[in-house]
Amino acid sequence: MTALRRLGLALCALVVVAPAMLLFRPAQGARPVDASGADSRPVALRFGGLARDYRLFVPVGARRARPLLLALHPLHWTALRWERRSGLDAGAGANGVVVAYPDGVGHSWNAGTCCQPAAGRRLDDVGFLRAVVADVARRTPIDLSRVAVTGFSNGALMSYRFVCTAASPAHVAVAVAGDLVGGACTPSRPVSLLHVHGGRDPVIPVGGEARSPLDPSGFPPARTSVALVAAADRCGAASDLAGALVSGWRATGCAGGARVELLTSARLGHAYPVGHAAASAYGVDMTALTWQFLASVWR
Repeated sequence: MTALRRLGLALCALVVVAPAMLLFRPAQGARPVDASGADSRPVALRFGGLARDYRLFVPVGARRARPLLLALHPLHWTALRWERRSGLDAGAGANGVVVAYPDGVGHSWNAGTCCQPAAGRRLDDVGFLRAVVADVARRTPIDLSRVAVTGFSNGALMSYRFVCTAASPAHVAVAVAGDLVGGACTPSRPVSLLHVHGGRDPVIPVGGEARSPLDPSGFPPARTSVALVAAADRCGAASDLAGALVSGWRATGCAGGARVELLTSARLGHAYPVGHAAASAYGVDMTALTWQFLASVWR
């Protein structure tokens, strides 16, 4: 049994015992992982007449088919900077997951109506991400039934767009401080989504805003975005969760056993919290939380 599967089974057991506490704390007792022996390198890829690129992290070990996680950087960042900041490689190495870190044109993603310059140029970033998945699969064995996407800010906006597209190979998303903009959610099969947002986010407010310097069309409330995914999943009901630092909303009865959840950290601004200090301050460690959620849906 893989480490990812064991973590997922433990996570599911905790749901029964303490649902209001489960997703508000990082994994405890996880052994430190040295991913230095793994292969992390830049990869060039031509798409749409443009020279594009991404970074590829491949765990050491047997060349069996592994899950794939696409990790999307925020606006003005690079894939390399995001790889270093997110801390996802250690968990990927421990759990045998391949991670691709694509680079957006002009350090941006066309998520529908945001952000510039990619949105203004109407770049086909959905097609680019599909091309990245196909290119990775040519380089290392990938379990195409377990492809997920995660991102922060503009990367979260793009994660929503990618997972909500009918032709997307990804049906799991972890979105941090970003919403569904510029389109409906029409996936070809049920989507599992974890959306994490700061209650004090001034850039993409959790309650939404009609207009924004980033997007004249503004941003919808986070609850609206997760509700659109829940509707696409034909979820039957929803429940609210309460915690000292984090409140939550969870859809239930979703098609295919999909999970759709929103967590709001009351003290968090527009940030991607990582580590035990962040967990103590904000109730959320996104690196640990991402792997917990993936383990729970990649059973």
